[in-house]
Amino acid sequence: MMNGLILGMLSMVMLQACAQASEDNPDMLAINLMDYKTLAFHMHPHLEIEILGEQYVIPANIGASRQAIRVIHTHEPDGTLHVESPYPHQFVLADFFTIWGERFDKTCIFNYCIDEEHELLVFVNGGQSDLYENTPLREDDEIKIVYRKSIGE
Repeated sequence: MMNGLILGMLSMVMLQACAQASEDNPDMLAINLMDYKTLAFHMHPHLEIEILGEQYVIPANIGASRQAIRVIHTHEPDGTLHVESPYPHQFVLADFFTIWGERFDKTCIFNYCIDEEHELLVFVNGGQSDLYENTPLREDDEIKIVYRKSIGE
């Protein structure tokens, strides 16, 4: 009984913290981490992009410059995404692409779009996902986006 009460109270505090963060920062993607001394979390999912059989290199310093470090950024061209925030928040793959300024949704990656001959797939930790741009970013997840020629039925 006591454990349930404590868990309920902790859940309420977390919900209030998330609501407060949203009210104070309506655009989480505009946060400059240089303005904060503490972070609520720091995690590292890994992203791989394959286009027509070729590995696409995700550049270093996406979302990072001398003036600003965004909540999702890269340091090296190795596909590691650094997801950091001063507030609790569930970021998704679309958030990274927004910061990057590139297109990704269930129909296109960059300028490569699905048609009669091509398909776009997303895999998370080896399993196919239908979440595409809504794929949650979580610690150590291996995310792979594949644009390829359609495989016949």
